[in-house]
Amino acid sequence: MRLHRFYINQQIGKEVRIEDKELLHQWQKVFRLKASDRVILINGGNFEYEGFFKILARSEAVIAIDKEREVKNPVNVDLHLFQSIIKKDNFELIVEKCTEIGVFAFHPIISERSEKKSLNIERLNKIAKESAEQSGKTKLPQIFTPESLGKAIKEFDGELFVLDFDGETSLRAERSKPGAKIGILIGPEGGWSENERIVFEEMGIKIFSLGEQVLRAETAAIVSSALILIGEN
Repeated sequence: MRLHRFYINQQIGKEVRIEDKELLHQWQKVFRLKASDRVILINGGNFEYEGFFKILARSEAVIAIDKEREVKNPVNVDLHLFQSIIKKDNFELIVEKCTEIGVFAFHPIISERSEKKSLNIERLNKIAKESAEQSGKTKLPQIFTPESLGKAIKEFDGELFVLDFDGETSLRAERSKPGAKIGILIGPEGGWSENERIVFEEMGIKIFSLGEQVLRAETAAIVSSALILIGEN
């Protein structure tokens, strides 16, 4: 039987006492767990911890840890996704699916054609946590607050790629070196403006495409992340 995995923001020793009301409610009311049931805990490190409930009550839980395993990260690239803000549900889909794939960080950016200027970061973090738990990740991606395209480009210290339908080279041909820190810039529903394309060219940022397909912004984010993080594994 596959054990459920849960993220907690605390140290994990031989015994773990948890008083998080939301997590306690989830265990008892959603998953219907009880004393002696087994779970796996993660806390953002390279290990996962398996144990059983010694106590599972309304106000607290105590989990006895009896197994500890190092989880090797199959992803060897720190991928930062610079996604122009799009409709809420579609942006949430990007965070959910790209967390599963192994994206390292999400940078919501405000571009000239962005329909929205803000996002519920707390909700996005919750979606990322649930996706990491379900997909076996031990680390959660970082989700930054929205910032302008210019500021995002200026502050990033890795290699940047732009995804655009008019890109001359397919992203499929790009091969990232192990340990690389790269960022992919993906435009909104209306695509990049001419002013933004000029900025990319002036800064020497490589512009790639995904071929002849015309993809929605959320689809492009998921596909491009998979090509870089899964395509070479």
